[in-house]
Amino acid sequence: MPISIARSLPNLARWPLPPGAKSLAESVLNGLAHLLARRHSTVLERLADFAGASCLIVPHDLPYPLLLTLQAPPAAPHLRFATPADATQARATIRADMLTLLQLLEGKLDGDALFFSRDLVVEGDMEVVVALRNAVDDAGIDLVADVVSLLGPFSSPAERLARHLISLGSRLHRSAT
Repeated sequence: MPISIARSLPNLARWPLPPGAKSLAESVLNGLAHLLARRHSTVLERLADFAGASCLIVPHDLPYPLLLTLQAPPAAPHLRFATPADATQARATIRADMLTLLQLLEGKLDGDALFFSRDLVVEGDMEVVVALRNAVDDAGIDLVADVVSLLGPFSSPAERLARHLISLGSRLHRSAT
């Protein structure tokens, strides 16, 4: 069952990050956002009308919610760890477990079915959420292929290894639930 935003934001205090880890994690997330923006520029074009809109992303199985702020093309969306104030300022909130959120990003799951089964909770400005969903659904995002593309000649073996590890992790995740 998804936890409320009021319960998820205080987790920031219970799970302190080592010095510099927050900044490093945000840099990695924004690097990924820039990579996806370069490889899937149609997503940016489809979201142009929502520049400045922010969505609170709450993976209820992780202690750190994120704030996704859409930018005017060609700028990539910006990601950072959310603060308690972001909960009231975000136009929309999206809650699910992290694996579900990643599979939605890749278009592997049906957002409507998840919404009606309550495995995905969406609140706030539905126009922003629907635009985001439609943009990523049609983009053909494959996170593994996109990330390993940076490895040049090593991308093929890295992709096989990554897919094997993801498969193993998925099996472990399913057996734990």
